[in-house]
Amino acid sequence: MARVVTLPQIAPREHPHRQQPELVLVKPVRRAARTHKVRRVVIYLMVIVLMGMVVLARIAIELEESAVGQLQTEITQAEHTQSDLKLEVAELSSPQRIVSYASAHLHLTLPGSVDVVPGAGTKNAIPLPQSVATSPTLPLPAGEVVGGN
Repeated sequence: MARVVTLPQIAPREHPHRQQPELVLVKPVRRAARTHKVRRVVIYLMVIVLMGMVVLARIAIELEESAVGQLQTEITQAEHTQSDLKLEVAELSSPQRIVSYASAHLHLTLPGSVDVVPGAGTKNAIPLPQSVATSPTLPLPAGEVVGGN
């Protein structure tokens, strides 16, 4: 007969302070290196693109500043022209010039005596000169010829 021997069961060792580590999926070394290189390239490209955008923005700002400077120069020139034209209008509309031109070219004369009628128009009236100049000193109106009939 065969003899069966039974071994006493040994209780498993228990270590309460030891725990089994969690399992972590480890990527192959080649794949991790390739992923690292791709990330590096993407970061470099992003830096280059951002730097390019900064340069383009700076160029656009410089062009706008140049345009503003040109417009300011044009405004200054236009203001000088306007002040010159205002002075010319004041000279051409002076009463002495108008009387001189009217008598020399239009053969108009002032009446011998002037009767002033009191009313709304006399408050800011300008007295007319009694003697008429022989020739105008300012430019003639457009289309007028000196000595022409």
